[in-house]
Amino acid sequence: MKYFLGIILLVFGFTLQSCSETKQENTTLEITRFDKELMSIETKEELVSFLQENPWYSKSLYRVFPDDTAFISHLFYIISHPGTQTFYKQVDSTYGDLAPLKKELSTAFDNIKEHYPSFVAPKIYTTFTGIENDIYVSDSAVIISLESFLGPKAMYRPDQPSYILRRYDRPYIVPTIVRLLSDTFIKSTPEGSMLNDMVYFGKSFEFTQTMLPEAADSLIIGIPDSSLVGNWYAQDLIWAHFIDKNLLFEQNQKVKEKYLGERPKVPEIGSSCPGRIGQWLGWRIIDKFRTENPSVTFKQLMEMTDIQEILRMSKYRGEVEE
Repeated sequence: MKYFLGIILLVFGFTLQSCSETKQENTTLEITRFDKELMSIETKEELVSFLQENPWYSKSLYRVFPDDTAFISHLFYIISHPGTQTFYKQVDSTYGDLAPLKKELSTAFDNIKEHYPSFVAPKIYTTFTGIENDIYVSDSAVIISLESFLGPKAMYRPDQPSYILRRYDRPYIVPTIVRLLSDTFIKSTPEGSMLNDMVYFGKSFEFTQTMLPEAADSLIIGIPDSSLVGNWYAQDLIWAHFIDKNLLFEQNQKVKEKYLGERPKVPEIGSSCPGRIGQWLGWRIIDKFRTENPSVTFKQLMEMTDIQEILRMSKYRGEVEE
């Protein structure tokens, strides 16, 4: 039996509080090290006890019940295998006490709470799954499989094509978490047009940039800097393609996937056009909207559901802004 959680597609201002408040917020963040607990287990009985004490863990990350005997045997094999034990030593020594991860998450959560005072930060857990999982995010919990984000120097890496694999590195962890959390704050409609999906992605990237103002665009959207520069100077051609092919109101899922889904390139536009170009274009629309409508607050924009009105008010037409 194979247990695998698919790749999370990738895939964000902030008004400062007083120094004492910010410090207090940062110090409340704790990370529970399930990875250390799991990798110190020596018997199946100990593993069963761990799973029974944390039944939500297997249900959330593996989609199985904690008393599934096949799952228990599979997981015990992973955590007890000499090869994975050696791999975990590399993971543990690389991440250390997780101080940088704590700091970045604290900043993001403080910024979210500044915009949304009722926000309750999810509990953070780290784990080790033998690169069978990456990140699980819900309103109440975040589980990070640290070994999946060890980067190019890792002993083992996720089995993904290179254009996806580059996102399995430590700098992508927090932007991915924040982007996935953005779904809670973005209002959307059931409309199935390409434009609707583009704007949703654009909002999610804008949310992430707002909550992580120091993060590079390439980390937020998961597209290399070189491709982002190319997109910028070719956006008039990209926009013209969408208009000429009447793609904004396209409903066909297969057609939409060509422009929104994971692909190394979008040859329909050009040989150097990166995959998920529709997601990037959606972000451009949202970015232009904020430039053209400074009186509309960030929260108001996240709550707007009239997609055509967003496009109209953005005045975006594929122009390059210097």
